[in-house]
Amino acid sequence: MEPPSHARPRIPEQRAALSPGQLLITGDVGGDLVLDTAELDARATVQRQVHYRTRRCDQVHLVRGVPLHEVLVEAAPRLDDRHKMGLLNVVVLATSEDGFQVVLSLAEVDPEFGACSALLATRYNGRTLARPTLVMPCDGRASRYVRQVCRLRLLNIAPAEDLVTAP
Repeated sequence: MEPPSHARPRIPEQRAALSPGQLLITGDVGGDLVLDTAELDARATVQRQVHYRTRRCDQVHLVRGVPLHEVLVEAAPRLDDRHKMGLLNVVVLATSEDGFQVVLSLAEVDPEFGACSALLATRYNGRTLARPTLVMPCDGRASRYVRQVCRLRLLNIAPAEDLVTAP
């Protein structure tokens, strides 16, 4: 006997593979959003000189891009209305083409909270990039810089009400 159709889990539609230069914003958002690097570059108005420091190098670069917060707002993050400041329960998982991943909080990139000035850089030292680079100018080290970002996934990690207990 087959379960009624309303009881079956919804299988998401197959998504076409990303083209080179595209960035997918997915997860707990109003709807998946695919952005093209060329479109982002046309909107890139923020230019910053960033100090890039790792264990092996210490360099200064000139980057141009779009504020990460501005791009994430376009995707309409789903916030949990049951919790005060639902924004504080959303994390952003940035993934590069080669699988490197970094986690940020949505609040830290919001200008009203952390205001960390995160950028999706489309140009590095005047050179246009094939895919954007996540740049974290306020970090002391460049460990959270993500080259060739192909996916930003927003995840609402707010606990279910029945898990929250009073002291």
